[in-house]
Amino acid sequence: MVNVSSMLIGLSAALGLASATQQANSLSALPTFDVPAFDYPSIAQGENPARLLQALQTDGIIALRNIPNYANLRERYLRTAAECAGVTANVDHDMFVSRKLFDDGTKRYTISTNAGRELSGSAMEVDTTCPGYRQLYEEFSQTLEHAVNTFGSTLDQTSFTASDGQRSISSRQLVSDAVRLDHFHAYEAVPSGPASAGVDGIHRQLEELSLPLHEDHGLFIAMSAPKFFDVGADRRLVERELSESASGLVIQTASGSRVRPVLKNDEVVIMMGTGASRWLQTSHSIPAVMHGMKMPEGSENGVRSLRAWFGKMTLLPAYQRMLLSNGVSFEAHSNATTRFLLANQEDDLKTVGCATGRRLMASEGKCTLRVCKTKSGASAPAEGCSTICNRKNHSPDDETNCTKSCDCSDSSSPAERCWMLCVANLDTNSCPSDKQTCTGQDMTCTVPTPAPTPAPVPTTTQPAPVPTTTAPAPVPTTTQPAPVPTTTAPAPVPTTTAPAPGPVPTATTPAPTHPTCN
Repeated sequence: MVNVSSMLIGLSAALGLASATQQANSLSALPTFDVPAFDYPSIAQGENPARLLQALQTDGIIALRNIPNYANLRERYLRTAAECAGVTANVDHDMFVSRKLFDDGTKRYTISTNAGRELSGSAMEVDTTCPGYRQLYEEFSQTLEHAVNTFGSTLDQTSFTASDGQRSISSRQLVSDAVRLDHFHAYEAVPSGPASAGVDGIHRQLEELSLPLHEDHGLFIAMSAPKFFDVGADRRLVERELSESASGLVIQTASGSRVRPVLKNDEVVIMMGTGASRWLQTSHSIPAVMHGMKMPEGSENGVRSLRAWFGKMTLLPAYQRMLLSNGVSFEAHSNATTRFLLANQEDDLKTVGCATGRRLMASEGKCTLRVCKTKSGASAPAEGCSTICNRKNHSPDDETNCTKSCDCSDSSSPAERCWMLCVANLDTNSCPSDKQTCTGQDMTCTVPTPAPTPAPVPTTTQPAPVPTTTAPAPVPTTTQPAPVPTTTAPAPVPTTTAPAPGPVPTATTPAPTHPTCN
């Protein structure tokens, strides 16, 4: 069986910001984004499959609507799960629920399980503490199972193809046989009012994200729109009505714009991860969706406010060969990941399927970067000396193969371990150290690259200076500087966090191995 299992956006430079600047930083100031939606009963008809693929190629996100009984099940399940995780369960004693505290003060209570074979057993454990949970969970999860399997079958009706580098893979089989991770989150907001003033109040005012921008490293995630509740004095949930654009979700489109998706109660949203491009060879470039979440402000007077959300992560079938791991199966890859987590005393082995933030942990620590080259007369390792000699806890053969085939020397350059691989830090002149973060096994900068200023008009078109010894002659109109052509205006520069399209060459970038979730 496969063992599947925060960074501050930062305060502004000064606290005495003008109100206009504060408004610009506000989450509510971001434009809304209508997720392309497809009618579930007719998704495989006519031009719909081709339209779906085109939408995925554009921004990596679509929605399925009119799924039979989905809206009713979502309503009932999210309320029951929120009561269980956020009110009834004791996180110190009930093993099925875990708790995490985010930097902005938001708390998160999680119920997670592998779908498929483990679904019934895990749900039964929860049902002991929260009667009625199991039946609702199984019905809701199975409804989403049918939806994602239909999504896979629909891709088979398009020109989209996938392979592991040696053989083609049916999208239907890839999705239906995949390992899945179901997870429910109940986020608890920091209470509003005088008690939360001061630094916490400033954090909320400047819209620091509760869950930083990140990409999921599975194939994709199918998720519900959240529901919001207040916990009454009698511990009963009272629903809060928020607009469909106030879900707290923020995504970055492929063009680099940050927007607030409109999440509808009767739609299942599918967001692509990096697994399609990193683990497989695909015919079409489908961008992974960079996304984060800001917990909406809680109610006043100390009332607990919850955001209830469910996601179903689709990974790979256990038997599936992984493109960038020398043909290693996903099951073997997962076992290697588990060894890594145990070696680092990480108690949540399900982070194989769902890690928080852009990286497995806030930091895996500093490391000494080794500068390596292939030994004279030796064969170069398939993944390159720089990779296998700077990698830790990935394969027991790495160190042996490094010693056999590579000559290395220690570098004095600062470096950090990103998901088992030691990588050099970025130049602080181009990216401040506190803005550098691991994205997969790459070090990236969270500060968007500013667009260059327009080039000045060439001086050769300026009128020549008039000699002072004579009366100045009128400047001919033909010597006036020509207007700058619009074609020279700089194009918007993508942010450094935008996912790179297409498969990553095996000789330069190892495959990321830690899917992340909301």
